[in-house]
Amino acid sequence: QAILAQSRSSYSGHMSDSDEFEYESDDDPYGGAEEEDGDEEAIQIENTFYEADDNKQNYPEQALEQFQKVVSLETARGTEVVWRFKALQNIVMLCARLSRFDEMATRYRELLSYMDQVTRNDASEAINTVLDSASSASDLSKLETIYELTLDALKATANQRLWFSTSVKLAKLHFELGDVQKLQRLVRSLHKTCQKPDGTDDVSKGSQLLEVYALEIQMCTLTKNSLRMKEIYPKTINLTSAIADPRNIAVIRESGGKMYMSEKKWEAAYNEFFEAFKNYQETGNSTRAKIMLKYVVLANMLALSDINPFDSREAKVYQDDPEISAMASLRTAYEQNDIRTIDNLLTNPSYRILSDAFIRTYLQDLLRNIRLQVLQNIMAPYRCVSLQFLAKEINVDQEEVTSLLVQLILDEKIAARIDGTQGFLHVSSGSTDEAKKFANIQKWVDSFERIHNGLLGKLNQMQLP
Repeated sequence: QAILAQSRSSYSGHMSDSDEFEYESDDDPYGGAEEEDGDEEAIQIENTFYEADDNKQNYPEQALEQFQKVVSLETARGTEVVWRFKALQNIVMLCARLSRFDEMATRYRELLSYMDQVTRNDASEAINTVLDSASSASDLSKLETIYELTLDALKATANQRLWFSTSVKLAKLHFELGDVQKLQRLVRSLHKTCQKPDGTDDVSKGSQLLEVYALEIQMCTLTKNSLRMKEIYPKTINLTSAIADPRNIAVIRESGGKMYMSEKKWEAAYNEFFEAFKNYQETGNSTRAKIMLKYVVLANMLALSDINPFDSREAKVYQDDPEISAMASLRTAYEQNDIRTIDNLLTNPSYRILSDAFIRTYLQDLLRNIRLQVLQNIMAPYRCVSLQFLAKEINVDQEEVTSLLVQLILDEKIAARIDGTQGFLHVSSGSTDEAKKFANIQKWVDSFERIHNGLLGKLNQMQLP
């Protein structure tokens, strides 16, 4: 400081009066004289903070001690909060990084106690940063404590937006933990903030309503409440005026796809999963996007659709991923009615197709659809074919192949009859449409014959004496 003062004095000696005036009137936020005299303790606190900030990336333990020193020094000076709030924010984040979650909760309580002494923006930024850091906690109960501490502190403030976003994060945690009762209570509270005094939804809060409905739909999935799901789902689709967060849309569409799958509405499920896939991709959540793409292929094959989802621009991004490549091969084998390749793809653990519990749920439906397709193609050139031969071709037992043939006959996909005694399938000549036409003509002839016989009977009665 002495050197700085001397240099300034020397420098001012060479300036004109106007130059000196310009220099002294310069906008110095700290004030020239004040900087010279200085508050040694305040300067030390500031320097310690910036040293800690430089060290926190590579030397977290050292940075932690320095930030704690900032808090201690400024607390000893009095009630004014200048550096300790940011220092505490960094302490909490470093504790999370070092997995010291008990210490983190203690220091977070201290941080929250200063919320009324900083601006709303600083408080919101600090809380959001801390919650993002805490989300890496492996012990979810510790994370739950952090969220609950935040909500308790926010009760005394008017920061409704921050309360809502924090409550949503806590609700997602309850869902992850499977705590239905806590989830129901919190969703109910969240929904109430999005309603008018008469209890109806306030559509002006469309984005928040979508978040609430996304949570409730996930809760319905968890509790298997399909009736409530059917009631909620149309409301989410109708909230078109909302500036929708694609993360919420993705969750809603995924849940809608699962709902339609449970009802065996394969085409509707395919459309929902594809929308979920695009929204997850938009948010950069490639993990969920890949899972949705698998579900898209599953629903597509169950719907017996001719549309290949891998022809879309969005799906081609993942074509080199091993798991997605396996699903693409499954789709190709399906198109080619290659049942053996399909079996190999499904049973090979390296492809991880059946590692997904949801896909496993619909495996039998998928295999049945594929076998129906393959069976119909295999028997096309035959007029009489052994049931044993058909069973061997599609790798099932004779009882299963009989069940498949019965479904094809009832669905009028083939015109045939099963000889269970001899173990043969007799296929009617001509196409299914022709067979149907001749069957209708036969019914017509039979009706005329009944009418003819009825008239003859009446005539015979009239001729009797």
